[in-house]
Amino acid sequence: MPALEVYALADALRNCAAEADEAQHRLAVPTHVGGPLQTAVEAFLDSHRTAGHAVAGELRWLGETVSGVADSWLALDGALLARVRRPGVK
Repeated sequence: MPALEVYALADALRNCAAEADEAQHRLAVPTHVGGPLQTAVEAFLDSHRTAGHAVAGELRWLGETVSGVADSWLALDGALLARVRRPGVK
């Protein structure tokens, strides 16, 4: 897989993290349903905000990890090409 495609994957993961952040902020809007369901609705939204926060964090971490893989591939390619170009090295 070309390094540019790996970087594109990392960017896509970061974009998904941003969407997860946005979703958890949307769930923070106070919702008033009243009556006996109010507590259940608040707990439901709180658990989904927590899940959104966790998913966003994991996607950011994964994006950085994937980007690091592409960086290391490019560094390895550069090192190998530099070695091949040196005269007298076989």
